[in-house]
Amino acid sequence: MRAKIRRALDNHTPAIDFRGLKFQNWLSLMAVSVLILTVLWALQFMLLRGFFLRMKLSETRSVGNNITDNFSDVDLDFYLEMNGQAFRNNLRIILIDEFGRVVVGFDGFSADETGVPQPGLGTMIPGAALRQVLQQFEQTNSDRVCFLNTGGRGEVSQAIYVSKIHDAGGRMYYLYVSSAIPTIDSTLSVLKTQFFIITAILFLISLISAQWISQKMSKPIIRLTESAERLAKGELDTDFYGEGFTEIHQLASALNYATGELRSLDNYRREFIANVSHDLKTPLTIIKFYGELIKEVSGDDPQKRSEHCDTIIKEVDWLTGMVGEILELSKLESGNADISKTHIDLSACLGDTLDSFRVLAEKEGYLFETDIEENLTVSGNEPTLRRAVYNLISNAVNYTGDDKRIIITLKSAGNRARFEVTDTGDGIPADQQAAIWDRYYKSDKPHKRAVVGTGIGLSIVKSVFVQHGADYGVISEEGAGSTFWFEMKIEGQNHA
Repeated sequence: MRAKIRRALDNHTPAIDFRGLKFQNWLSLMAVSVLILTVLWALQFMLLRGFFLRMKLSETRSVGNNITDNFSDVDLDFYLEMNGQAFRNNLRIILIDEFGRVVVGFDGFSADETGVPQPGLGTMIPGAALRQVLQQFEQTNSDRVCFLNTGGRGEVSQAIYVSKIHDAGGRMYYLYVSSAIPTIDSTLSVLKTQFFIITAILFLISLISAQWISQKMSKPIIRLTESAERLAKGELDTDFYGEGFTEIHQLASALNYATGELRSLDNYRREFIANVSHDLKTPLTIIKFYGELIKEVSGDDPQKRSEHCDTIIKEVDWLTGMVGEILELSKLESGNADISKTHIDLSACLGDTLDSFRVLAEKEGYLFETDIEENLTVSGNEPTLRRAVYNLISNAVNYTGDDKRIIITLKSAGNRARFEVTDTGDGIPADQQAAIWDRYYKSDKPHKRAVVGTGIGLSIVKSVFVQHGADYGVISEEGAGSTFWFEMKIEGQNHA
């Protein structure tokens, strides 16, 4: 029972992962929703009153400027214009002479809080109101003023516009336009009640929407994470599925491609280990066999002992060469190999390399046909280039046909030196020609021990050519042999 409880605790995951993508998405969406609601509240209740007052002031100014700009004389047309503007815009419009007497006035709303009398010639405007107007003129130093007037309790009660106008005779008048501003407290109270309900509904919708969106966004990523964990445990048959979003699909495709490459690499690695193990087993068996012969049979026979020792030395040399190539490949791929470059006579380098294969021509019957142009100089590292050329030729030796014929050419092509080595073997299928340069290349043909070299030379050749910036490739057709080539720029000579 205790073991079950312990396993349950070990496998327990928190109900809410506060650092998880799902919760963070939900939190971000809720924060945006709260921000939007806060802005709406601020606009509705903190800024609504000021916006309403500015709107009334602007409307009053617009009407006053329109009447002022079109004034020419105090006549019937002017009275009609004042009357029309007053009733259309619900304004009080009064014409006052320079002594403060009301010449004519029109009231577009039924209110008398300011004490302005009904229209009548000779009626005086209250002194306090006139002083307020004159004070505004002095402060603005303008013939037109527009301001908000406060009531007895300090609340804004009117938007007032006053301008100085002159008739044809030069007499000055004051055009007084006022707009009563009703209290909006009752309106705000209704809006608050309505907005509380709207806020609750919107918050609930936002809560549900945020939960749904965060679930939709995080679910495919969680599935990808679970698949990645299985892959990390060594399950190379894991597939990644992308849902919902283009980026998720692209990520899943990239992960599936990487998984496929890992599967291929793992297969190549297994085949490489099997091939190397096979190649190691053969010389070790021979060494053991001849060692036992020396111990039990030929120890007292100098001639046989010498032959058996030569065989052991030959196999040890082969093993040493194989280990050396593996180490060299590791250095080249890690970038630790010494590739200091100098001018190299590639023609002479190729000639020296061919000397190493003379024993195959003499003892094994291999036929090397060569066509080498003299004095082709390139820039590179001679030991590594010599190794690359050696590996290409040894590869041709290992895979040429029964006629044991190998063709080697080195020619100039414009300002480049082109090397080719051709065998008469079975050729390489077109779909495998790009893979033969890989370190863990897996051939469909049964593995056999190389005549020379270790069978991993092409991966070394590729690394050398890449570090030298050389072009390289293979031309092959099944049943018609293969031609491996590389090209490098000629240095120090004009081969245009």
